[in-house]
Amino acid sequence: MPEHVPLKLTKSALPKRCLAVILFALATNLIGVGQNKIPRFTASTELVQVSVIALDQQGRIAADLTKQDFEVFEDGVKQDIVECMSDTGPVSIAFVLDKSRSMRTNLPLVIKGAFNLLDTHLNADDEFLLVAFDSRPQLILPQFTGDAETLKQLISSRIVEAKGLTSLYDAIYLAVGNVKQKAKNAHRAVIVITDGGDTNSIYSKRETLEYLEEAEVPVFAVNASEPNIFQTFVIGKSGKPEFVTEDAVGPAERDGPKILKEFASATGGAVFTARQPEDIPRIMAVAYSLISHQYTISYKPHVTDPSVSHRHRIRVNLSGRDNRFAGYYLRYKQHYNRPGEKVNLDASARGDGN
Repeated sequence: MPEHVPLKLTKSALPKRCLAVILFALATNLIGVGQNKIPRFTASTELVQVSVIALDQQGRIAADLTKQDFEVFEDGVKQDIVECMSDTGPVSIAFVLDKSRSMRTNLPLVIKGAFNLLDTHLNADDEFLLVAFDSRPQLILPQFTGDAETLKQLISSRIVEAKGLTSLYDAIYLAVGNVKQKAKNAHRAVIVITDGGDTNSIYSKRETLEYLEEAEVPVFAVNASEPNIFQTFVIGKSGKPEFVTEDAVGPAERDGPKILKEFASATGGAVFTARQPEDIPRIMAVAYSLISHQYTISYKPHVTDPSVSHRHRIRVNLSGRDNRFAGYYLRYKQHYNRPGEKVNLDASARGDGN
């Protein structure tokens, strides 16, 4: 049975923050500790480890990079890299599928996207979890499974109608919490297919961003908000194909790409835009490769004043001469808070809290 919030709990019945805590506790059913809780990013006063995804000029995973190929800066100061390891392994992925009414013309593509990844995943130890959402999120598959056929059957039977409002923030919060606590693989992530609009979450954007930055679970998103994405045609009265526009799209959906970019940037994930339906298989293949391949760079930070309270900014470059790495693309988490320091959040970097 899907886990969800009882209807008796309403925004008017309890203060917002209290209700948010109750929502997440009930929806996750008091999530237990994962079997192999390996973070993608760790930091201490002794060592910082940051996971980096590298793509070459053709958008392929960049293999065979070494410690000498990277440069790391913290708060603008170049750091001495202690170690650089290349790691490939099985994945733990939570699908977050939007079935709210603003997605009704795109719902078949949402299902196709999930199926594409399940049909092509390569590692026998891969595992998947499923969250769907409209007016509220539902943890349809509460435990990870490696059985792709079971997951496809659940998607086919439960993602059948697009209706209701959109609780995107709550759904991502729920999925990330489950991945963080239950995933057995070090390579873990959330893949969300949505238009990015939110109209009914209890958690705010700011609260969600704060949780995502702490959870160390990258969020990858397929953006389905623009009119030319996932083109849908019907046969009109004239007998000719007609493009279907989405009348339900409002301000929330128009802000979708920006919101998805904020979530992805905060976690070291990425946002993909499908211009045509045939883009979906390629996007899912790339997303899988990004999640399952990474470099782990370790460095000892130069701490000039441990009492200073602020977030630390990381910048990673490729340092090859003669433009050897021109056109390469790096993806990594760009901020962290060192343990023992008080956090001074920059509101402009966190969003407006709406």
